[in-house]
Amino acid sequence: MSDFVSRAIPKVNAFSLERPRLFPVLIYTVLLLVVSLFFVWSRLQVTNLEYDISSLEGRLRATRQETRQLQVEAASLRSPERIEKIARSELGLRLPTPDQIITVK
Repeated sequence: MSDFVSRAIPKVNAFSLERPRLFPVLIYTVLLLVVSLFFVWSRLQVTNLEYDISSLEGRLRATRQETRQLQVEAASLRSPERIEKIARSELGLRLPTPDQIITVK
């Protein structure tokens, strides 16, 4: 066994033939894999966030449209002509006579 350890490493064209060191290659490969996985994960996160933003923008547009429609409806419901028409036709109200008007000082 001591012969095996003390044996000289052959040289070819002034280059020493050694057993390749796998640990640095393994570290490099693992590091490359981790960086690649992080890149893929970050791109997936960005894509998911873009879908979320798009969905929220659609909901915002729909809510703004509904708000505009409700504002138009509220304006039409506040119309004095409409209120007087409902008061006369549905509630049976009429304009007061001069003797029903009391002036407050």
